[in-house]
Amino acid sequence: NGETDMPLPFTRTLRENDTGNDVVIAQNLLRRSPYVPKDVNFTSGVFDKESVLATTKFQSGNGLADDGVVGVDTAQLLLDLHTKDNYSHISSLPDGYSYLITIDVFSDRDKEVNATLFGKDDQSVLQPVHTFRVRLHGKSYAPNQFSRNGDTPTGLAEIDLNTPEDDVKDFGPYPINRFVRGLDGNLGFLVPHIRNGLLVHTGEWAGWTPDKPMPNSDGCVHGHPTDIDKIAQILQEQLHVKARNNTFGQLPYPYKPQGLISIQEVNGGV
Repeated sequence: NGETDMPLPFTRTLRENDTGNDVVIAQNLLRRSPYVPKDVNFTSGVFDKESVLATTKFQSGNGLADDGVVGVDTAQLLLDLHTKDNYSHISSLPDGYSYLITIDVFSDRDKEVNATLFGKDDQSVLQPVHTFRVRLHGKSYAPNQFSRNGDTPTGLAEIDLNTPEDDVKDFGPYPINRFVRGLDGNLGFLVPHIRNGLLVHTGEWAGWTPDKPMPNSDGCVHGHPTDIDKIAQILQEQLHVKARNNTFGQLPYPYKPQGLISIQEVNGGV
């Protein structure tokens, strides 16, 4: 098998001393294997000796040739077995954040689902303030959450309200919520350095009406225009969230994020 047979997001065989985002993804998937010691100490983004050893343990535990190299079969099995992060929603909003959006997704991302926006009361108890329809399906050519333009990743991330995007057709005329920094699950290692520019937004989609499924995104969370408008109003008027000047993906993000987004898969499979 050649390099062209590697399953996305992998585009090359990973060997000792290789570096890059694909190494970060492989290391995080290896950590989920029951055959890899929980205290494994990788140098993030470097396929170091620990990474080689973890790969051999994963391979031998799963009946593959234990050569310590992430080739086609090892990469595919890592994705098949360990794409799912088993992340579960947080139950309270930590100090320093003003709002939380929770979404339960299915492995079949063609199914649109409900999201809920929460604020918190004086005792920091979560209070639901708006429920809205969303679509978290990436582009059909991107097979998973780790691939460019693939499905919206699961996990927990900081988000922040930004002023509208310039491209009204693709992003709508309303303030958007930007994924800023992953904290847990797949989002924890993907955002922002592997997947940047994920947003909660709408669009002025050609031919779309509210009774139709929303179009697939590049990994963003798509919502109906009325809901994205209402969320921006609630955040600013009720929850005292500021709409930051849109950063258009610039890194490092210059503001303290005001909210969190929590996305968990609620059925089996990947």
